[in-house]
Amino acid sequence: MSKLFQKIIVITSLLALILISGCTTTSEPVDPVSPENVLLNTAPVVIKEFHEQDISLTVTNNDTQAIDSVMVANFLPFTVIGTDSINIAGKTDVIGSSILNARIKAPAFETDVNDSAVTVSYLSGADDKGLQITKTKSIPVEVTVLPDVKLQFLGFVEDMDSLRTASSQTWELKAGGNATITFSVKNEGQSTVPAEILVVVADVDNKLIADQASMNISQAMARSGTSYTKGMQIPVKEDSPNGETDVYVRLMYGDHIVDEQMLVLTVKL
Repeated sequence: MSKLFQKIIVITSLLALILISGCTTTSEPVDPVSPENVLLNTAPVVIKEFHEQDISLTVTNNDTQAIDSVMVANFLPFTVIGTDSINIAGKTDVIGSSILNARIKAPAFETDVNDSAVTVSYLSGADDKGLQITKTKSIPVEVTVLPDVKLQFLGFVEDMDSLRTASSQTWELKAGGNATITFSVKNEGQSTVPAEILVVVADVDNKLIADQASMNISQAMARSGTSYTKGMQIPVKEDSPNGETDVYVRLMYGDHIVDEQMLVLTVKL
């Protein structure tokens, strides 16, 4: 009787092994969507150092197979602090495109941005265990990291000898006179801002009243540093009409405005 029982156990064990081996059969692999068929497009990024900003990418799937869990995996030289995850169906009559949003944080102002690129990851295809395969696609992106600087103590004063007196956001004078603007610049970032890379431009909106004036900032500024108090004069035209105009005072880094404030100039009879 015991021998019969032992035979039953052996046969049962063999059947179990056969069933287990049948459950672990492999699947036929499916090639993933090639990165060449995943198209990315995004606008140039301009951001002040260590600031955060939302970005958007257009992701196009030029393949008949879907891509899933599309996310921003990396964006040099930034830190990716958040990203959406989207699925894009395979193309039929129309190519499938979707917007992918993410949030990034900028590095220091002096960071090298020559090799800036964004990378997305996605899932598609399947391996021999039926699991989706992770692939990535990268494109270069034009990036500008701005110094974190701003205008301070900006306003009109009586003349160039009065730059450190109380200033006003509005000013009245007669045609042919000089409007005097006082200001300084403060570095609110962490990186030292070199001399001669910032320009302050005072742009008069009504060109019949006056043209623009500009001045370079000739001092370097370490963290929390400020420039000297500066002054510039805007000559009002002799034949200027009476009335008021906006004056836009912009702090420029190359072609980029890093700060802007508005004053109002009035020409009286």
